[in-house]
Amino acid sequence: MNQNTKFLDIVVCGPDMSGTSTQIDDLISYFASKKMKVRDIRGSEMDLLFHADVFKEYNKSFISLKAFLDSSDFRQEEKSKLLLEIYSLISGYKKESDLWVGSFKKNRITTYINPNSADVWIMEEQTKRGSGQTSRVIDINRGSYDFQELGLPIIDGYSAALTHQAYRIDEFFRVRKILRENNKIIIRSRSEESACYQIYDEKNNVNGIKIEDYIALPGHKVAFRFPPTHLFIVCGPENWDKEDYLKLKTVRSNGRILDDYELNTDYQLLVNNRYASNWLDNFYKEGCAINKAEYTPEISRFSIFGTKEDIRKKMYVKLDEMIKSLI
Repeated sequence: MNQNTKFLDIVVCGPDMSGTSTQIDDLISYFASKKMKVRDIRGSEMDLLFHADVFKEYNKSFISLKAFLDSSDFRQEEKSKLLLEIYSLISGYKKESDLWVGSFKKNRITTYINPNSADVWIMEEQTKRGSGQTSRVIDINRGSYDFQELGLPIIDGYSAALTHQAYRIDEFFRVRKILRENNKIIIRSRSEESACYQIYDEKNNVNGIKIEDYIALPGHKVAFRFPPTHLFIVCGPENWDKEDYLKLKTVRSNGRILDDYELNTDYQLLVNNRYASNWLDNFYKEGCAINKAEYTPEISRFSIFGTKEDIRKKMYVKLDEMIKSLI
């Protein structure tokens, strides 16, 4: 990583059921314990717009829209008023524009969010706005629609890559670019490393996209030119035994509705191998070099078999080192 970098852009990732959401919560707790202001922009466009300057009367004390709505600090009438105002922006109601989204960039077509209103910003991929919504609803749930009846694959890495690269442009220019320029700390669940799911494999991902085609997509040119500074990967061993994987899956999927990706064991083992091995390291080296990035991400791996407490402690030790490098 470039030693002159004064921001942190941390991606927490791994195969399905690796506990990404839990680890993000742990990182939020870490930065809160350091008396840093954290804001969470995961969710829909409404969750992003909640943090806009025009709503600072409501948002100044809350990490997220959900926290605001769950709070007893405001009456239900005030909460309803805010939701209507946010909806009015998105829908174009009472606005000259028919679409008014949130952005950290001051311009004439978006609602401004001040990047300096927090020290740490929490993001996610796939997003629940823009093309990320399509990814969440369609790409990983094709079995719930009519793809098979039309002779189309249930898992299509090429299609997924196209969807993902589109919101990477959107999220970068509306959000992440400005945060990096203001030396903020960004925590993301997943990023372009989800290529582990999308790249072609002759046996277990026959409808995947070739690496060179993936890197050449417009959104990925941006992603690799401005990559994360660090990746925290929670994964199994490189050559994970199928029986051992299924044991862990049984425990962690209890009561959970599984998507098409999670139901395919051989596919999940391929994805895990890519996360666990130097496949991903080499992938970033290639993508960053082609797109002339100033650095490649530093990758740290943690065992998926570790307890939540063990993984949290190890991540905190790494975070302590990273924070010191910024001072």
